[in-house]
Amino acid sequence: MSKIVFGDWRDDNEQRKYPFADDSTLVGDTLTIPAALFLDGRLYPIGGNEDLFLSQVSRLGNIITFTISADGPGVLATAMYDVTDIPASGELAFHDAYGRPAGMLLAAETALEAFSGLNTGEYDFISSQTRFATAVIVPQPEAGVRGFILPSGETLFGDVWIVGEDGVVVRKDNDGSLRVDLIGDPFAARKACEDEDISDEDVEVLQPYCPIETINGIPADEQGNYKLLVGSNESLSTLLRIVPVVDQSSDVTKHLGGASALKFASLLIETLGERRMRGA
Repeated sequence: MSKIVFGDWRDDNEQRKYPFADDSTLVGDTLTIPAALFLDGRLYPIGGNEDLFLSQVSRLGNIITFTISADGPGVLATAMYDVTDIPASGELAFHDAYGRPAGMLLAAETALEAFSGLNTGEYDFISSQTRFATAVIVPQPEAGVRGFILPSGETLFGDVWIVGEDGVVVRKDNDGSLRVDLIGDPFAARKACEDEDISDEDVEVLQPYCPIETINGIPADEQGNYKLLVGSNESLSTLLRIVPVVDQSSDVTKHLGGASALKFASLLIETLGERRMRGA
């Protein structure tokens, strides 16, 4: 059971609107928020700005729900409690739609008990009525990767390890971005042979694949290979080959203005079917 300390501090804060802003009216169309409802708080929903406010109080069955919104982003976080099991500490923990912590508000237990008589329904407020004080808000810009949603619907956030399986390399680039390289598993075929539960679909995935169907109308051979041969009679164009020759004795050095020098290496130039000629 939680122990409440500094009771005099709580009593003093019941006399002011805080954590709501001083200019908040706390008066909605059909519901008025008691000034002594909350004593303190800290709110930091992701995507929130400096204009957080209590946008709705609702009751469904025995559950009371408080909703926090902001001008622009809309609904950001909610907190709820059961009127038959009011937290003795008076702490209301807020979470966003993905279950991530978004802050807390501290209330007096007796103030939460007052909502036991609230009729079932939704009671809406606007920013000028229930805006929170600046000291309560910690803006959290919604930028970058903040979590992962798995195919099952489960969300991962906070400290998350990303581990590449066989054939996958995960690393951090110099600019801080996450890089994933798919290099393939060289032992995939061996693992498939050792796996007694291998399916036909798995075997098909391991078959060689080439996205090129034809080159100049010529298909690949039975193995899916294309053989490009120099001098093949498939081409009527003259082929020219230029190969650098490592021959230090033939180097020519020229000086330009005495400030720099250019070094020319020998080249071997040959045309298919013609005699070889040597040039520099």
